[in-house]
Amino acid sequence: MEKKKYRIADKNRADMRALLRGLVAAYLLYMAYQLCFRIEDATFPAAARVAAGAVFALGAVGFAAYAWKRHRADCRAAELTDKELEQLHGEREE
Repeated sequence: MEKKKYRIADKNRADMRALLRGLVAAYLLYMAYQLCFRIEDATFPAAARVAAGAVFALGAVGFAAYAWKRHRADCRAAELTDKELEQLHGEREE
């Protein structure tokens, strides 16, 4: 199977966006952990903390799924078409 070829600038942009979206998802997961297990505040009931943490965790999972799907779509858009590959090979042969 032949390795896919990409327009470098578009592929790098897709990778950078995926990295940043992944960091946001990781931060949301970190906030969920903090809410559920690290906050010891008597004015914030335990059930409310766990519920808020669950909302943040679900948000993190949803955003991570969005980031993955968006990255795959961006990579597909960055692939070189057959016409572009022919032009690229034609320029190399000359």
